[in-house]
Amino acid sequence: MKHMTRDALLAYINAESNQETEVENHLLECETCTDLYLSIVEEVEMNSGLSAHFTDDTLQQLEIRLPAPSRKKQNHVFIHYLVAAGLTILLTITGVFQGALDVSDIQQKKGGSITDHLMTKTDGVLQEIKGVHRHE
Repeated sequence: MKHMTRDALLAYINAESNQETEVENHLLECETCTDLYLSIVEEVEMNSGLSAHFTDDTLQQLEIRLPAPSRKKQNHVFIHYLVAAGLTILLTITGVFQGALDVSDIQQKKGGSITDHLMTKTDGVLQEIKGVHRHE
C-alpha cells in the first residue's frame, strides 16, 4: 500500500485537493496516514490560533449590528412599571383586594378550612369544564 504524502494531506485539509474521496478512503484503511493526517491537523490548528484582538474585534462587530436599545424604549418600560405599581396601589386603597384577603368570612359561612373551600371550588370548575367538552 502506498502512503499519502504530507503535501497531499495538507491540500486535502485546506480543501485544495480534487481527490477527496480517494484520500478519505485511504485514511479509513491506513493507520499510518491517519496518524500523519491528525498531526498535520494539530499543526494547522496551532498555527492558525486566534489573534490577540479577536474578542475585541468580535464585540465591536456585534455592537455595530446590534445597537443599544434607545432611550425612548427604556422610558416606555419604566412607564409601564409605574402604571402597574400605581394601579396596584389604587386597587389596594379602594378595597378591591379586601375580599380576597378576608378569609374569616369563608370560615364562618362554610364552616371548615380555606383549603377545603378552595378544593370544592376547583372541583366545581373542573366538573364544569368536563361538562362543556362532553356537549361539544
